[in-house]
Amino acid sequence: MSRPEISQEDKKILNKCYYYSLNTYMCFNNVVMQGKAFGMSVLPAIQAYYKTEEEKRKAFARNANEVFNSHGVMHGLIAGIVAAMEKERAEKGNIDEKAISSLKASLMGPLAGIGDSFFFNCYRVIIAGICIGLASDGNALAPILFLLLYGGGLLAIKYVFLIEGFRYGAKLVSEAFERGIIPMIMDACGIVGAIMVGTLVASNVKIKIALEPIINGATISVQGILDSVMPGILSLILWWIVFKWIRKGITPTKMIFIIIGSCLVLAFFGVFA
Repeated sequence: MSRPEISQEDKKILNKCYYYSLNTYMCFNNVVMQGKAFGMSVLPAIQAYYKTEEEKRKAFARNANEVFNSHGVMHGLIAGIVAAMEKERAEKGNIDEKAISSLKASLMGPLAGIGDSFFFNCYRVIIAGICIGLASDGNALAPILFLLLYGGGLLAIKYVFLIEGFRYGAKLVSEAFERGIIPMIMDACGIVGAIMVGTLVASNVKIKIALEPIINGATISVQGILDSVMPGILSLILWWIVFKWIRKGITPTKMIFIIIGSCLVLAFFGVFA
């Protein structure tokens, strides 16, 4: 696929679209979710390409009341594609209003899955693992590094996606689906995310049993027995219990106090070291 050029005028419009797209969750509601925010993201393009066509601007405003919900970064990609289609429609009139609306609705779900798989379950976990390691060593720059690498990274990627979405239009995603790239990315991100979660549990959740009963004159190390069965098995069990309880509706704040209280009681009776 050749790389289309973007004019300076279009870049100015896209910069405005990006600025407005940062308000993705400002007007979120349970009726249209990100619908109005998405409309705001593409509004600069509509105002530029339909300067004298009031009816088309009204039609776009009506479409902004449609349900839309996707990952924040993928929001930028879809906004770029929609802006490109609106420009094509304004210049050539060969794209129907319903086609744009349908494409937006069809992309939001699959791209949300990709965004969640990569940015939440993979990228965020990797950055968090690095910063948690620094924080555990007492490095005060760890939270700042997380903010820059994760928060700043998402903002930068969202801008790139917006520009490239406009540059290639709908062909960008359709070709990726046709070639089978999208399912591969989702599977790979899920695998890497699961590996990183396991690594974080093993390296940061520490449980040590202090019980060492004496049987027939021999000291039995409970911790040693568990480690011989599977190193870190208690950490894995604790993670599984917390995961199950949170899924049942217990808030993370309550879980923190439950864990702290349980550890204090068990340490008092000499079970935990």
